[in-house]
Amino acid sequence: MAGSLKFWDEGPARHIVMGRPEQKNALSSVLLQDLVSAFASPLEGGPKIAFLSGQGSSFSAGADLNEISGGEVDAEYDDQVTGVTDAIAAFPGLVVAIIEGPCVGAAVHLALACDIRIAEEKAVINIPATRLGLLYNPEAIARIQHKVPAETLTRLLVVGERFSANDARDAGLVSEVLKRDQLEERKNQLTEQMAANDANAVALTKSFLRELGQGNADLTQWRQTYLALLGTESRAEAVAKAKAKLGLSNADAAKRAAG
Repeated sequence: MAGSLKFWDEGPARHIVMGRPEQKNALSSVLLQDLVSAFASPLEGGPKIAFLSGQGSSFSAGADLNEISGGEVDAEYDDQVTGVTDAIAAFPGLVVAIIEGPCVGAAVHLALACDIRIAEEKAVINIPATRLGLLYNPEAIARIQHKVPAETLTRLLVVGERFSANDARDAGLVSEVLKRDQLEERKNQLTEQMAANDANAVALTKSFLRELGQGNADLTQWRQTYLALLGTESRAEAVAKAKAKLGLSNADAAKRAAG
């Protein structure tokens, strides 16, 4: 992939690493295309979790300024970024951004498209759009506004504030802050937890939460999906395993349900 990105699978986990450390993993058009491919590439059985990170000491410095003109044509670049966020949203498993060092501009948009964001203690998050005379992509703002509090979005986009890792956690931009030597253990914990989950149930729940956040969830349709899932063979097997661990039988469950 033109050397700009590497991705590989280990069991239920897909590792996606932006690989332009000399440019602080700036998001070139090639890198954006590679990211779409990495999230779309199939894996037998389907990965249940993906980790997005940057090589070296940066998550990403944002847009590659060599590809930004300062004119209307830059909207095409924004469309490419949106393409990556679409791919992240469509990924059937959990997507976790591991943020080390700078996470700037369009890279913040990518991180906020992920389901969970974990920051290393030296991470910095910043969108300098107004400093560059820009109204940040309205479509992007509409997509991320449900992810963070309104005041945080104002600080991020209007003020252009630089958030330290701890400030970002307090503002709701990231879920937790860890030391660098703790990141691998946390990734392993999440992978183990996701490995125990049913892949179909994960994908459906993620889709529902996305639609709910965007305000376009059809609850009647989702009710039908919920009912259909209740009768699947995979669910019956999962319930049977859970009962076996507790020493319960179907007869025991029926007695409990009857009071």
